[in-house]
Amino acid sequence: MKHKEVPNKYEFFASFFLPNGMLDWFDIVRIEEEANDGTKKFDGFFSTILHIYLDERDNREGETLGLVPNGFTEPTTIKDYPIRDRKVILHVRRRRYKDADGRSIILNHYPLKSDGTELSVEFGVFLKDDPRQQSRYVQFRREVLPPKAKYAWEVLQGKPERF
Repeated sequence: MKHKEVPNKYEFFASFFLPNGMLDWFDIVRIEEEANDGTKKFDGFFSTILHIYLDERDNREGETLGLVPNGFTEPTTIKDYPIRDRKVILHVRRRRYKDADGRSIILNHYPLKSDGTELSVEFGVFLKDDPRQQSRYVQFRREVLPPKAKYAWEVLQGKPERF
C-alpha cells in the first residue's frame, strides 16, 4: 500500500470516526467526554458520552467573497455511530453571513441528518435497513455487530427475540 503524506495527522485520523466528508466543510473546535448516568433509554449500553463540537469553515469563494461573516447558527445536534463503547453526539454550527443589504444568509445546506431523525445520514441508513438503500452499513449490521448491539437494534424495532 502506498503511503500518503498527511498535513494534519489528527484531522486525518478523526475523518475515520466522523460522517463521510464532514471535515471537508467543518473544523473540530472541541471534544468533551461526559459521564454516562444511564438515565436515558439505551444509555446503559455506553460507558460515556462523547460530545464533538464542529464549526463550519469559511468556504466563501467567487461571488460570495463580498459577504461579511456574522457568527454562527445555534448548534444542530446529531447522533452518530458509537465509538469504542461511547455514545457520540455531534454539535454542528453553520456559518452565517450578511449581504450588502444587511440580510442574514447561510450559504451551504449540507445533508447533516437523516430525514425525520436526529441521526447522521449514514447512521440513519444503517438503522433503517431500507432495501432501497444499497448500503454497506446494513451488511455490516447483519454480520459484524456484537450480540449486545443486535439486541439494542431489536428493542428499537419493538421485537426483541429475548428478554
